[in-house]
Amino acid sequence: MSDEWLIRDVRGVLERVDRVGLGFKAVNPRLLIVLFYDLHCPGCAILEDEAGDYLMELVNDGKASLYFVDYPVHRGIERLHAAFRCIYRRNPNTFIESLRRHYEAYLSGKLDNEVALANATGDCLNEELPRVMEAKALAKELGAPGTPTLIIGNLVKNIGQGIFGYPGLTKLMKTIEEFYL
Repeated sequence: MSDEWLIRDVRGVLERVDRVGLGFKAVNPRLLIVLFYDLHCPGCAILEDEAGDYLMELVNDGKASLYFVDYPVHRGIERLHAAFRCIYRRNPNTFIESLRRHYEAYLSGKLDNEVALANATGDCLNEELPRVMEAKALAKELGAPGTPTLIIGNLVKNIGQGIFGYPGLTKLMKTIEEFYL
């Protein structure tokens, strides 16, 4: 079951998430989709499994810009989030594939490379760790109660909806369609 609320300034949300989110930007999108995620979040994993391709299709079709915003609510996962941000910096498409594989392993109970990623060192990890914390602070400022939290908004009308919890693919698609019009 998900909770929902009105977002009155979607363009303001975009300005804020653009600074810390991992963005997949369409040229002239009508929609903004923001996903506040945790790498140990079962709902996030199911959302990626069921809706990940659909969300990327919206970006590729030029309908939406999609942002992943770190919201590590599980203890000790911040370094892993930073490592995934480093993957994004090297290649955003590799980030999507890595996220997909991570969540598949998470759902199957077969996480094994996570420790190596989280224990990685280097300049990138050290640079990205503060950004993870900035993203977490932004999630709280924007009222995200936990993960997954989605913001779906119409950039033209400057209005949107926050959704806490994964509502299922059918309801997610219906909400996106309503805001696209």
